[in-house]
Amino acid sequence: MVGTNTGWLKDRPFDLTLIVGITVLASAMGFAVALMPSLFLPLLAFHTWCFGFDHVIATFTKLAGAPEDRRRNRFLIWGLPFLMLGATLLIGQTAGLGVLNTTYFLFQWFHTTRQSWGVAQSYRRAAGGLAWDPPWLSEVTLWCIPIVGILHRCQQQPTEFLYMDLYLPKVPQAAVLVATIVAAVLVGYFGWTRLVALRRGQLSLPHTLYMGTHFFVFAVGYLVIDNLMAGWLLVNVWHNVQYLAYVWMHNRRRFDGNVRADARILSWICQPGWQRGVGYFVGCLAISTPLFAAIYFLTGQADQWMGGKLISLTVVVALTVNFHHYIVDGIIWKRGRPERV
Repeated sequence: MVGTNTGWLKDRPFDLTLIVGITVLASAMGFAVALMPSLFLPLLAFHTWCFGFDHVIATFTKLAGAPEDRRRNRFLIWGLPFLMLGATLLIGQTAGLGVLNTTYFLFQWFHTTRQSWGVAQSYRRAAGGLAWDPPWLSEVTLWCIPIVGILHRCQQQPTEFLYMDLYLPKVPQAAVLVATIVAAVLVGYFGWTRLVALRRGQLSLPHTLYMGTHFFVFAVGYLVIDNLMAGWLLVNVWHNVQYLAYVWMHNRRRFDGNVRADARILSWICQPGWQRGVGYFVGCLAISTPLFAAIYFLTGQADQWMGGKLISLTVVVALTVNFHHYIVDGIIWKRGRPERV
């Protein structure tokens, strides 16, 4: 065999679902909105409740799933959210929602790309390190398409995102062209090295497939689909669903056949078997649905009561949840074990 059975994170069915299945799902939703923009709101609502809030709860299974997690991450759980809420409200009230919305757009782009690099590194380690593929070059190659994509969006100068103002820096077409040429060379070289590895019998199919879907998602989401909302939805669905699956797999390894008395529910639901994986998703949904429904009901009532004296608390809380997730996610996956998202 030519490396096709090496480098899976769990097993072939799970990894192909993680790599290919989620990409197909995200592409279907993104192209549906691109072809029929009226589908954006219903698909956004579906994605937010079924995947978006779920993936925030999934973070807390890593952040606070066991007693040692809660002790170690006390500030991230109880202190940072309130600091983020205060900072987000202050910036929004003084600079406007457009500044917050722009921060979210750029921060989400960075966070999504960074998560993809973390997953790619997991596949590299699973393949034995890929000594013939320098990590620094792999990282530059992984970032090249997202960079072209964000430069392209800046060059387009959209003024609205998620029905709020968007302020992107102006980027000349020449800069986009130069970045595109560099990216084409890097991705072309990536493809050539994989062909060489295939001939040598050193190709890792999982790592190659993952990198290929990464290039596809960012190229389609930021370059091929002209509709900003449709392209963003494609990338965001890919990111959130992938995160849900990856964190379940991480927790499954963490508890590894051991149902712990001090984390009984989480450790039980993260045992082997696809049924437990479905149970993990349903469990996150069962927590996120009433929790976020209550939060947004209360903030909506507060917005009505204040009558416009403050910026929308509903939007502030939604952005705070995302900003907190981005910061926490950048911390907890760098601790302890090397695999990170």
